[in-house]
Amino acid sequence: FRHKQQPSSGRQRSLKLVFSYISPTKTSRSMSTVLTFVLLAQQVAANKLHRHATLTLVQEEPWCDFNVMPNSSLAFDARGLSSYGNVIRGSNLTDLRNALQATGVWALNRKWQLKVKVSSGYTVPLSFGFPGGNGFFNFTVPASASDHVVDLTEMVKCDPGQVAFEYRGTSPEVLSEHSVIFSEFCLRQAPCTSFSGCVPSYHYATKTNSSGDTFDQCCEPVYCKDSVSCAPTTQWEQYSDFATRMGNTKEHCCKPKSCTEDICNSTQYLPKSGMGLLGSTMQECCNPRYCADYAGCSAKLDEAKLPDKNDDGTPRLGSTDAECCNVVPCSEFNCTSADGLWTTPAEPSGHGHDFSHCCEPLFCANFSCASTKYEDKVNAPVQGNTSDRCCQPIFCTNYSCPNTMRLLANPQGRMGSTDEECCETKLCKDYTCSDTNKYVKKPLVIEDVSLGTQIARIGFTDDACCSPVYCRDFSCHSTKWTTKVSSTDNETLGSTFEECCDKIFCENYTCTTDYDGDGNGTMWYKRVDTNAFRWQGSTDEECCHPVYCSQYTTSSPTKWKRKVQGSEPLLGSTDRECYNPLMCDKFCGCDKANKILRPDANNTQGSTVAECCEAVQVTTTAAR
Repeated sequence: FRHKQQPSSGRQRSLKLVFSYISPTKTSRSMSTVLTFVLLAQQVAANKLHRHATLTLVQEEPWCDFNVMPNSSLAFDARGLSSYGNVIRGSNLTDLRNALQATGVWALNRKWQLKVKVSSGYTVPLSFGFPGGNGFFNFTVPASASDHVVDLTEMVKCDPGQVAFEYRGTSPEVLSEHSVIFSEFCLRQAPCTSFSGCVPSYHYATKTNSSGDTFDQCCEPVYCKDSVSCAPTTQWEQYSDFATRMGNTKEHCCKPKSCTEDICNSTQYLPKSGMGLLGSTMQECCNPRYCADYAGCSAKLDEAKLPDKNDDGTPRLGSTDAECCNVVPCSEFNCTSADGLWTTPAEPSGHGHDFSHCCEPLFCANFSCASTKYEDKVNAPVQGNTSDRCCQPIFCTNYSCPNTMRLLANPQGRMGSTDEECCETKLCKDYTCSDTNKYVKKPLVIEDVSLGTQIARIGFTDDACCSPVYCRDFSCHSTKWTTKVSSTDNETLGSTFEECCDKIFCENYTCTTDYDGDGNGTMWYKRVDTNAFRWQGSTDEECCHPVYCSQYTTSSPTKWKRKVQGSEPLLGSTDRECYNPLMCDKFCGCDKANKILRPDANNTQGSTVAECCEAVQVTTTAAR
């Protein structure tokens, strides 16, 4: 039935359409009960529409984009069904199967999402699900459920033509007493936001407005031109392929301009202290050499120093007699530098940055594995507190069933050591596909059209009990693998990287910050292949060893301060990567030394009197 009401606002509201199966063998009393229920439901719905004039009883939920379910506004009643009876029947089931076939992505071992609301008149829980293998999208409707939301994301286990939504319970055997109404069906591929395969993250981003379970469906490239600026241009320049290069950091998109010695090739400048400094100008790469620091002028030979400042008030630059002294012939020139004080900082005591220093461990020796599904693991790791870490599973594959029973399907993956956990009557469901990577079990029951019922699938071979899994449906996208079969390959079977994909090796990968290609970068250095082993992958983490700032110590501790480490260890082996510069304009010790702060303190690194202070200038006349 469809109920319509014309509210005062002029907008039309409709009651959900419920399909209910009523056996023709039911008595007139049962028919009367059903009619009473329908009339009561109509009145309740009408009252609800009156109270909520703007409410639409059936509407697709906002998150359910890409819904494949035809006529998703329809609701279905399971009343009258026996075990393995279809909730969705007739043309509605045909439409659903055709819609799934048309997607091209409803295939074995592909990830899909089911969401539906259910209300039940039964005071006991009821089981429903889809056929295929041991079933999938299996769930239990709670007792007396009212608009209970079922939300499942699982791997597909049957072909489109075998899809059915079944009552899979046995108690009651027939749903004859009450209605179980399913509404607001949502059937779609899982949203891309749950896909974690867009790697490496500095090359690919996850789509936010798509659904799918493969790299091609869910990932999009990130290009340098859209996400990175190689600024300042005196320190970075774009790679030649910047417009098409993939990346989202300067290290991946820009080529560094390192300070070179020839920039500071002058008696008035010297290179700044530190490794890996970036720049192409004197201001970035050099420290000025002040005559105020020059000690080579000899008062004995009337080589008195020139004033420390030029006539215009700027500091006098230089490091030679010609630049800083009233030069006369002299044999006592003093070239000794006063700069020679260094110290090595010790590691802080009582601190740490890993679990072994800061955490109290839990030990497998104190964990109990008592169960019919677990036993104590041989050579268990010392530290642990879970069954997976401290115990080894007991699988049904090693269990001997009675003569009247066989092992349940997939015994090598089913845990247990009892008849109840491991055995059942010999049918097709007892058969284990010859290769679980290349075959998946067919639905355990088949439809007998002539009898209008379902029977258990009989057989004990791959052809009778299993469906092939083709490599063409397997996604090889990975940082370690690449596709080796075509999308039209109807022969190659498999569902693992080893069966369906070719390996990607690290030998042609260049580690980040290895700008000269010698295998050694400042943040990563290349893993080395051996005669017996070749490293596999195409990312820094797979092909390179990290270089941690915690292992690097600056040779200029008075000019650099170690960066504070966050939740992730800092990578690097240069002052620029691991330290922040200490500038003289933050130094406050000149007054105590009866000196003044250098005029260019904001551009001079240091944290000592010798580095940051100069003597108070006293004007004198040189003796002639």
